[in-house]
Amino acid sequence: MVTPPPSDESLMDAWMHGDAEAFGALLQRHGRAIKAFAFRMLRSDGEAEDVVADTFVRVATSTWRPTGSARGWLFTIARRLCLDVLRHRRTLRAAVPHLVELDWGAPTPNPEARALLQEQASWLEAGLARLPEEHREVLLLRMVHGLSAAEVAAVLGLAEDQVHSQVSYARKRLRAVLEEAGVRHHARGERP
Repeated sequence: MVTPPPSDESLMDAWMHGDAEAFGALLQRHGRAIKAFAFRMLRSDGEAEDVVADTFVRVATSTWRPTGSARGWLFTIARRLCLDVLRHRRTLRAAVPHLVELDWGAPTPNPEARALLQEQASWLEAGLARLPEEHREVLLLRMVHGLSAAEVAAVLGLAEDQVHSQVSYARKRLRAVLEEAGVRHHARGERP
């Protein structure tokens, strides 16, 4: 019988009791997702890497109290660090040419399908970039990084029903932004 991997919470407890391997496992498990979140919030690879490093430095130097999920706590720290970076910038958004790296596992799409997928990913990233910060972060946390509504609520300091409402509103706003750009018509092969 295969033993399931330890939960984030048990890894966090193990780290708090001196198990350095548990810390490495947490970094391995969540480092990429936190970097992707920070990158989309900050539009800077270097700053996103700094957020990941600072997040885990804070984990290493803080005491975790299991009041919520460990993953939610990690994203809360990362979000606060992103907000600190944004507060220190004069310009909130910068143009970054390629924000999405698609993972092409088997089967490999044909070249036309691949080009269409990349184009759609670019439209989606451009649409996300045009959303206000609060809409972008709720969509990233809930839809892209898969945090539960309860985890998103804890990260953002909202009630769970507010998260559902904000996700719904942010999706509508994203759809409107994409339609304004003519994405819906173009994606179907229609004229805008």
